[in-house]
Amino acid sequence: MPFTVADYVLKRLSQQGVDTLFGVPAAFCAPLFDAVGSHGIKAVVTAADLEAGYAADGYARTRGLGAVAVANGVGMLSMVNAIAGAFVERSPVVVLNGGPNAANLANLKDFDVLFSHSTGRPDGDLAAYQLVTASAARAGRAADVPALVDNAISTAIRAKRPVYVEINRDIWTATCPAPAGALPVTNPAAGTEQQLAATIVGLVRAASAPLVLVGTEIQRYGLADKVADLIAKLGVRWSAQLLAKSVLPEQGNGWVGVFAPPNSLPSAAGAVANADLILMLGCVFPSSYATLVSGGVNRIVTAYDGKVKIKNAAKQNAELGALVTAMVTEAARQAPMPVPAAVDPAAPAATGPLTYRQVFDRIGAALDASWLVVPDTFLGVASAANLPVKGRDAFLCGAVWASIGHSVAAAVGASFGSSRRPLVVCGDGGFHMTAQALSTMVRYGRNPVVVVIDNGIYGFEQFLIDSGYFGNAGAQPKPYVVLNRWDFVAFAKGLGVPFARSVDTAAAFDQALAAAKASNTPGLIVARVDPHGLPAELS
Repeated sequence: MPFTVADYVLKRLSQQGVDTLFGVPAAFCAPLFDAVGSHGIKAVVTAADLEAGYAADGYARTRGLGAVAVANGVGMLSMVNAIAGAFVERSPVVVLNGGPNAANLANLKDFDVLFSHSTGRPDGDLAAYQLVTASAARAGRAADVPALVDNAISTAIRAKRPVYVEINRDIWTATCPAPAGALPVTNPAAGTEQQLAATIVGLVRAASAPLVLVGTEIQRYGLADKVADLIAKLGVRWSAQLLAKSVLPEQGNGWVGVFAPPNSLPSAAGAVANADLILMLGCVFPSSYATLVSGGVNRIVTAYDGKVKIKNAAKQNAELGALVTAMVTEAARQAPMPVPAAVDPAAPAATGPLTYRQVFDRIGAALDASWLVVPDTFLGVASAANLPVKGRDAFLCGAVWASIGHSVAAAVGASFGSSRRPLVVCGDGGFHMTAQALSTMVRYGRNPVVVVIDNGIYGFEQFLIDSGYFGNAGAQPKPYVVLNRWDFVAFAKGLGVPFARSVDTAAAFDQALAAAKASNTPGLIVARVDPHGLPAELS
């Protein structure tokens, strides 16, 4: 059989370790799905386009590179939100689209005849994805494909961001040469790293209370071991952003907890507030960091996106891996400074009616090295930041883009990309967004456990709009944050989920979580809490 354009795309993906293509197939990209089996790649068809994007994102965060293909127009525009989150949070997803052919474009131009799912603009999908990817391009001829695909996949890996590839629907099965040579997947050093490392380490050594803040690029670029070595050789206190929780094991001297303002543990908040030098490595800055970053330039050194900024100085080019390597060498020239022991909070016992605090206390008590915690954006996200996860890469979240519903669908992808078992914790409002992902878990025999905290409202929105509602049993929520009450257990059973249980006490929650773990199948636990209750971090 001839080697085709579809074969070229899939071969390049498989060479980079991708073994799963997520999506919702449609006529324009069907030949791509037809060809997956020849390349050791399985197609996972999700229950919705948005879910496909989130799943590919979850896979990319755990595997290193993900791929997704949905219908042009209707599917692609539905999925933009998921890819935007991947762009912001440095998740390399290859978005594949079957685009219009020459006749489609000619009829649109000459006669205003819309091709399938068209908005009437010839580059509608392409233009949309240019906003949320590091590279977006269209291949109209088979001869264009090798260079375009190679550049896209290489860019995704080097930039740790999604890319978009649109291929003329007529050329998927056209003959194409096989890939030649390896892709360039590393960023070259800028030549500034040695001098910058000497300057930065000197500033750390001269500071009386320095702190290293670990960001998600450390995980994305595979620099965790080197950063752990750097922290040990410097002898500094260290924290992590929520997006980077468990990039390093949360233990050992100097660990102060996750810094997730405005609801950080006092140990982390105090360490950041009192630091006279903060070295931020690979960080992405959410809006909650605005005060710290804009008001603390005289004590902050940042290294991210291939740039280094030392206090008030101008940004300089520097490759992060080369910089960290140089800093380790520089730090080894002196003995480490002494630092306090790690923060290690203990979980209370299971007593009384179920509350937000109890849910997270009980999850914390049950965590072991088999779990990958996947929290949603909801009232409990600050509590999730303080969960005692075990080991490295035990946590996945959308902390910066903060799109509710990400967790359930991302867990689908993570279940294929990680050896850990996803444990989702989300609010009932977020669950409403992507609940159909349970169906995908059942269909493909995946085993995430989804904990839905059921309080009947969009709790985070109510908190942001009027936090006085919480703690006041007589107060009424804003009418537009009230949810339609689902029978979650019946819903899950209807999708074929083998284990589904609703609980309202701490002891029952413990029993349900243990039973769900033992089942080794998809599971749903509905944790019913008082609508006026708040997590401890927000109380």
